[in-house]
Amino acid sequence: MKYAFYSLILANIVFFLWESNILGRGGDNDAPYKELRLPRTVEPIVLLSERTESPDKNTDPVLAAVSAAGPKPEQAEGTAPAGTSEPALKETVLTDAPLVPIRATVPNCFQWGPISDETRARRVLDQVKARSDQADLVKRLSDLTDGWWVLFPKAYDMDAAKSNRKMLIEKGVTDLWLFDKGPLQGAISLGLFKTLKRAEQAQKIFTDQGIMTEVVPRQIRGDAYWVRIPWTGPATELDEFVKSTAFKSTTGASASLIPCD
Repeated sequence: MKYAFYSLILANIVFFLWESNILGRGGDNDAPYKELRLPRTVEPIVLLSERTESPDKNTDPVLAAVSAAGPKPEQAEGTAPAGTSEPALKETVLTDAPLVPIRATVPNCFQWGPISDETRARRVLDQVKARSDQADLVKRLSDLTDGWWVLFPKAYDMDAAKSNRKMLIEKGVTDLWLFDKGPLQGAISLGLFKTLKRAEQAQKIFTDQGIMTEVVPRQIRGDAYWVRIPWTGPATELDEFVKSTAFKSTTGASASLIPCD
């Protein structure tokens, strides 16, 4: 029984060696199998870190040559090159485009005033309408110049102001008034005049006497007229127009040109 078992193992070993072609199985015609033939060209194995082209690119050399000869769709006229983002293209267009000034269609608005007398205000309006036919009058509360002070300058305190008053009296100036409160506190009034010209004439008399003075407008709050002027031309041109001699004679020195509210 033992020898039969050994014989069976030996037979299996011999059969295995025969199947493995180690001992040989006769001629080629008797071979029960076909030779395994590998393809002539085998694509080499390339690591991911070594790949430099897109994975979906055609590897056929013929197709690659045809594809290289024709225009690339991503480089067609009017399209962005590959890898260029849309915001970058927009930024380039904005940077390279010439700057074109945009002219406002809505006219600017200016107002000339204040003018305390309505008759004088309408006289100014008539002159402005020759240049801007949409000009009109507006009445509102404003700071007005109601006369002109001829002042001896303010002292640094009331004791010094009283000393100045005594000095003026000694020089023969008796028509004066010492301000003891308000924004003119410490100053001495030597007269209030209706027009700037009269105030400047009085100032010259005091200067000839060796008395230093200054001319200051007297400001009050009251209703006044403003000439509203829609204007499409340069603002400097309008400013020169309203500062002409005719305007100064009708409005006085306190009027000015400012933007509309």
